[in-house]
Amino acid sequence: MCDYEAVKRHLTEPQARAFKLAPSQLRKSVLPATKLGGRFAFLLSLSQEGAGGNGDWEAFRGCINDTIFTKDTKSRAQDDTSRKLIEKLTRDYKQANCAKDVDGAAAFFGNESQNQNGLDDFLLRYLHYVVFGINPFDESIINQLRDFHFGGGGSAGPHLHLVGQLIALKTGFAFEKQFPQIADILKQTESITGMNEQEPKYKNMTKTEIAGVMVSIMSLAGMVGPTTWARIALGEKKLPSYEGQTTGDIDVTDVWDTIDLNDRDEVKKYLHECGRLRHPVSNTHTVAQEDFLVKMKNKSVSFPKGTIIYIPMQLASIDESVYGDTTFAFNHKRKNLCPFSTIFHSVGESTNGRICPGRNVAENMMIDVMIALGRARREKVNVKAKDE
Repeated sequence: MCDYEAVKRHLTEPQARAFKLAPSQLRKSVLPATKLGGRFAFLLSLSQEGAGGNGDWEAFRGCINDTIFTKDTKSRAQDDTSRKLIEKLTRDYKQANCAKDVDGAAAFFGNESQNQNGLDDFLLRYLHYVVFGINPFDESIINQLRDFHFGGGGSAGPHLHLVGQLIALKTGFAFEKQFPQIADILKQTESITGMNEQEPKYKNMTKTEIAGVMVSIMSLAGMVGPTTWARIALGEKKLPSYEGQTTGDIDVTDVWDTIDLNDRDEVKKYLHECGRLRHPVSNTHTVAQEDFLVKMKNKSVSFPKGTIIYIPMQLASIDESVYGDTTFAFNHKRKNLCPFSTIFHSVGESTNGRICPGRNVAENMMIDVMIALGRARREKVNVKAKDE
């Protein structure tokens, strides 16, 4: 059940879902329908048609695709505001001296609630601007978002059953109090204000419902997945030390320093190879719709309908039957790297529809970031060489 073909099948067939995030139980009390009223519209726990669903997932996901991730989103990612944000990130990177073998990375990668510089501040501003059209220089709004996402509130933790309860007690239920406030900010944004609430194909999804869902999406994925992926690609998070392998000794920045930064496709492949060896999100799940057998230690073991099946996307990415003798080596030029990739809850472009809705935003943002910061690294090396 952990090989590439099994993972591929699960990622391209309809999925039934439970109240799970990876192996953890979700707190139903903090999901959008509970916090804001209305129907249950939390996509991660809605099943698809063909796997016991009633069509809600298809309707609500379709509404999000057509309302949030539009041509306007793509346009904002390419405009002067996004360019200025990347320029600010580059200055922060230089100031923190994050180039290889130089101290100062802590300031750049820190996510303290008051930190207005570095990677997490950039992601907060950039993603809320590109996805929703929020003014990234409106500090009154940005400070509310920062406090929610980095002040003990809105990361993945508060959504989890046991961890979330402990966080709630420690922070005075900050997440629960802030959730409606953040949803109201999103509800008033450029992306949502013009939405038609009487659209039958979306089952008349309301602005309140889509805003609530998007708070959870940004909290669980939008501000977590890109942060993790960036830290891997920038060398701050090391690759895993797989048993019997030397993958953990690889410094990915050695490769980053050699790639053609004028070739966006090569930069994309570098990012996907980083993700292949260390997934930003390692697994997901589905719920069995019928009894099934699994061969374990040469015996067939039966499991009943309703069993939660974890889908180990990370393990698919290191399947030696697919990647061969170089599976645990870093090679961004390997054949079919992106078409085989499972880092976006899909198999390349093949999907059951549950592919990460912000995939294009995250991917293009990361390419832009790696190009800009890569050039900054090389400028520093050249300056040092001239001084010597």
